[in-house]
Amino acid sequence: MWTRSQLKYRGKTSFKKFYWKSVLVCFICLILNAGIGSGVSNRMNNYFNSGSNTNYNYNYYSDDDYYNEDLNSEVNGFTDVISSFFIVKHLMIFAMIGVVALVIGFAIKLLIVYPIEVGKNNFFMGIREGERTLGSLIFAYKSGYLKNIIITIFMKGLFQWLWSLLLIIPGIIKSYEYRMIPYILSENPQISRKRAFEISKQMMMGNKWNTFILDLSFIGWEILSAITVGILGIFYVNPYVQGTNAELYAYLREDALQQGYVTSSELIGF
Repeated sequence: MWTRSQLKYRGKTSFKKFYWKSVLVCFICLILNAGIGSGVSNRMNNYFNSGSNTNYNYNYYSDDDYYNEDLNSEVNGFTDVISSFFIVKHLMIFAMIGVVALVIGFAIKLLIVYPIEVGKNNFFMGIREGERTLGSLIFAYKSGYLKNIIITIFMKGLFQWLWSLLLIIPGIIKSYEYRMIPYILSENPQISRKRAFEISKQMMMGNKWNTFILDLSFIGWEILSAITVGILGIFYVNPYVQGTNAELYAYLREDALQQGYVTSSELIGF
């Protein structure tokens, strides 16, 4: 049975052998996950906010001796109509911008973030055995099975979301049950979606709680990373976590092969 200290030691040793490449791989993934999608949405929202704060109150100065009360009332009514028109116009623009932002973010997630996540896993599994180039990040694109990778990881996220609708706990449990799917795809991108789910579920059987505790063991590092405005995360914590997670998959992979519920033709190696 694996232990946290064992995995963390091996993960730390592994990424330190190829330190700068590991840091760069994690930084690229960080930018893709947190930067591009949210950046699009933020820029769209800023546009709306600047527009919606525009003052559309038109002031009509009148001479009380020249304009009577009825005319002032009509002018004020017309002003309200104009103001309402501009408010509705900006609400419609905001709605359209929101839809466009969602579509762009979804496309980025499918076509870039998911494949790069698999490539990141391929890199960290690869450096356990020897040097890897940054080209590992585009492993999914070079594999010839990009469609299968995208659909499988999309379904993973969809199922997690559907389970989370029941309650938070089932969603968390399923996230750990499906955790090894991106690693399985990084090893064998042509494996069927159904089989990837089955293998991950079997790998995590009896390991979900210990993996949860493993994640909690990095909280101190995450706090220190936040204190340093993410700098420590970029240069140490993120590659440390990824190296440790790769060691976890390596152990579960070997255990799966030994137990015989998966074959070497399914987990073909890195």
